[in-house]
Amino acid sequence: MNKQVDGNIFSKLVAAGAINLINNKSKIDALNVFPVPDGDTGTNMSSTVQAAVDFIEKNNSTHLGEVAAGISKAMLFGARGNSGVILSQIFKGFEIGFNNADLVNISGLLFAFQEATKKAYSSVLKPVEGTILTVIKETTQALEQVVNENTTLEEFFDYVVTFARKACDETPNKLKVLREVGVTDSGGEGLYTIFVGMQKFLKGEDVKFKDSAEDIDKFVSDDEIYDGEFGYCTEFILELASPATFEKEKFELALKKKATSLVVVQDNEFVKVHGHTLKPGNLLNFAQKYGEFAKIKSENMTNQAIESRNKKVILQNTNSNTEEIFECGSVSCNLGSGIIKRMYDLGVDVVVESGQTQNPSAKEIIDAINAVNAINVFVFPNNSNIFLSAQQAAQAITNKKVFVIPTKSQLQGINAILNFDKNAKAKENEEVLNQAIKLITTAEVTQATRDTKLNGFKIKQNDYIGITNGKIVACEKTFIDSAKKTIDANTTDETEIITIYYGNEATEDDALELKSYIENQYDLEVEIVDGNQPIYHFIIGFE
Repeated sequence: MNKQVDGNIFSKLVAAGAINLINNKSKIDALNVFPVPDGDTGTNMSSTVQAAVDFIEKNNSTHLGEVAAGISKAMLFGARGNSGVILSQIFKGFEIGFNNADLVNISGLLFAFQEATKKAYSSVLKPVEGTILTVIKETTQALEQVVNENTTLEEFFDYVVTFARKACDETPNKLKVLREVGVTDSGGEGLYTIFVGMQKFLKGEDVKFKDSAEDIDKFVSDDEIYDGEFGYCTEFILELASPATFEKEKFELALKKKATSLVVVQDNEFVKVHGHTLKPGNLLNFAQKYGEFAKIKSENMTNQAIESRNKKVILQNTNSNTEEIFECGSVSCNLGSGIIKRMYDLGVDVVVESGQTQNPSAKEIIDAINAVNAINVFVFPNNSNIFLSAQQAAQAITNKKVFVIPTKSQLQGINAILNFDKNAKAKENEEVLNQAIKLITTAEVTQATRDTKLNGFKIKQNDYIGITNGKIVACEKTFIDSAKKTIDANTTDETEIITIYYGNEATEDDALELKSYIENQYDLEVEIVDGNQPIYHFIIGFE
């Protein structure tokens, strides 16, 4: 009966937990409270643990302290979204608890859980119960009541899974919004899923990355085209003639000679293939030997790359590419070529192209901070789900002083940079910026991705909803009507200016219709900007 954990066992536990989470990330994503496409919890946590898997694959050490430190560091840099950051801090707590030991017994493992709980709670300014924090805390508290010197490693993780499940089930009783929507906390479920993977490993199960029908449905983003790649982006679904004798590895090996960026996914009798090739005919002719096509798509990447270049915005502001070192510099997280252009025009040094569906890792923010020629660097996350990653990045920087301004929207970031002075003292900028972001209210209009009941609204999939400060304020059948109701909900006697950023699913004429509505209803000054942002038909600022 095993009662010890060394670096080798811990690596296998973490890898199994990570793979189990990645295999179930879509189920975790589906638990998100808001019915909008966003930086989903399952996806963010999966990206975070993938960094640990990458480290484990290269690691040769069996020293527990060294392995735990490596996993913790990898997850710190790979952390995306608030859930990913908190998860990385749980594993930082494990590292602290192991105290650089070569191995630990069961009491040492329990101590690591206690340290993980402390570290997770200390990483959040205002801890909220009914979240992943509650799950790690209540799991640890329950372990303290039952674990003793006779407990085996297998029994320990049986307890962990049982207690984590109970804690997850209780989260709606601790958080009103979960009760209202009728779901458990997605971050807590992600942690539970990791623990289940660890338990599976200890029971002798081989936890592998799996292909699923869901993976086929969500296979490859249509706009995943990179500069420098030419030829044809070719995708097909093949119905196998002989599924029982099909050898995926040999099939994939043969295709690698005919295509780059190759991905092959099998689900029973169906195989989906994605690849980039100069001669799509060769790829298709070879594949047809194995069955008949259910679907084929082949697009000219040269043309797509030209279009993509027009949309992509470089990280570094070319206007700031100078050897001069300023007192203060800036990094902003933005999405939408029009919004990014405006940030550059206003003088931001570096933009991390990111947003609601593309939460950046702490490492990406660190790289951006290091690219700024300034003694003090101000970071504008512009999204509440990027804030903790920005804080984590700031703590990792030692050669500059980093200030994270708590901007929760892109328009708060714009208002901040309007009041930013790169030649002023850092303290002066900090005070001015923290005041400036309070002077604007941001509202967004987007399309609901599922049915739900929230904030008094009965929302159907594909309805258009208006959101202000994390609350739904409008729900209509058209995005124009939803925008008008959203404007009505946010316009007060103190409102002087309304700025409308229209996205890539709206037109200038749509924005002009809203402008006319505002001028007729409220007689206010209105500015229209082509933001070209995804997801949100309109982002509207009220000042």
